[in-house]
Amino acid sequence: MSEKEKLKRYDQLMLRNKGLIVKVCQVYCPNDGEKARDLFQDIALKVWTRMDTFREESAEATWLWHIAINTAIDSIRADQRRPQLVFGDTLPERSTEETPRRIDDLYEAIAHLPADDQLLITARLDGLDYHQIAQQTGQNENSLRVRYNRTVKRLRIMLKGK
Repeated sequence: MSEKEKLKRYDQLMLRNKGLIVKVCQVYCPNDGEKARDLFQDIALKVWTRMDTFREESAEATWLWHIAINTAIDSIRADQRRPQLVFGDTLPERSTEETPRRIDDLYEAIAHLPADDQLLITARLDGLDYHQIAQQTGQNENSLRVRYNRTVKRLRIMLKGK
């Protein structure tokens, strides 16, 4: 495949799946728009470098979602290893006209879940079924269903006071 064809394929892939990547960025960077944009760029770069590895054994969105989640988790781990610098006591804006406060609250609550539960909730929000998630994670479908229901209950409790 020529570079021009690869670039065209990449552009189409990103256009079709931009929403999925944005959701992952919002979940993993709920209160930091700049960090979310950086994560989006990291994911886009990773997709570009891994395009040749897509063997079409799964859905394109599943493959891309897997890259996005792993890139987000890697980013979080890297941030945890880095010393945190504080530049004042102002917090980033929580809501914009495009993102209602309730969605912000949901993303914030998801961010407080363990990484495995974040992954599961994000996958379900992106429309993946339990079978697809089980294939990607190597976990049992029934245990995923139970864990998902427990996690949703936990999220409802976290959001009840908001």
